[in-house]
Amino acid sequence: MPESIATYTQQYTVYRHDGDHHGNVKPGALLRYGQQIATIHAEAVGLNDALYAATHTAYVLAKQALHIDRTPGVDETLTVITQPERCKRAVNKRITTFYDASGAQVAVLDSRWVLIDTDKRLILRKHPEQFNDQWAPDVPFELPMKMTKADPADCQTMGLCTATYSRCDMNGHMNNTRYADILCDALPWEVWEQGKVQDLKIYYHREIPRGESFTLLRAQTGPMQYYFCGEREEKSAFEASITFA
Repeated sequence: MPESIATYTQQYTVYRHDGDHHGNVKPGALLRYGQQIATIHAEAVGLNDALYAATHTAYVLAKQALHIDRTPGVDETLTVITQPERCKRAVNKRITTFYDASGAQVAVLDSRWVLIDTDKRLILRKHPEQFNDQWAPDVPFELPMKMTKADPADCQTMGLCTATYSRCDMNGHMNNTRYADILCDALPWEVWEQGKVQDLKIYYHREIPRGESFTLLRAQTGPMQYYFCGEREEKSAFEASITFA
């Protein structure tokens, strides 16, 4: 097994297709950078597809929070540093921080992962030996994960959304970063003229397999805050919150 690496650093350029009509990076793009560096970091310590197949396991994202201090723009080069924490109460925390060219922090992503048994579809509270001690014992930082929710009865129905080809990944379900794109699409244009995303929180309750659909619900829970819920088969598939500043 390769030597443990407590942190991992990589640079990303905000491509033009990752920018919105203001030239600001889209929240979903920041989540994609965070997902990519987490994957590369895991592979660097031997946590790869071959190991997952041999142990009949997979990491699943349970929830994540993104806080943006300053919204990066297109063509900016960001230095991204990711720090994962060892499993605690069945959860691996990973903190990923984004810095601009001056070294100033522009955003931070707090993601919570669980390892599941792919045969039984159960969360593993005790990880296989190959997964032990890869990460730091403690990463002393976290973002607030609690979101302001609304009763589904008080939400506006925004329509039916489908896990289409462009939204799915190699696991055969809607990629976790694509939820952010759908939420942003469900906001009126005038919201994007009034402010920028400061906080984004997503809870992933049930996966959405390719080709399947869900009903998107939305409610305004503050002057610049919106709650979302995706309902599938009369159950919540995910919940999310976006706060603007």
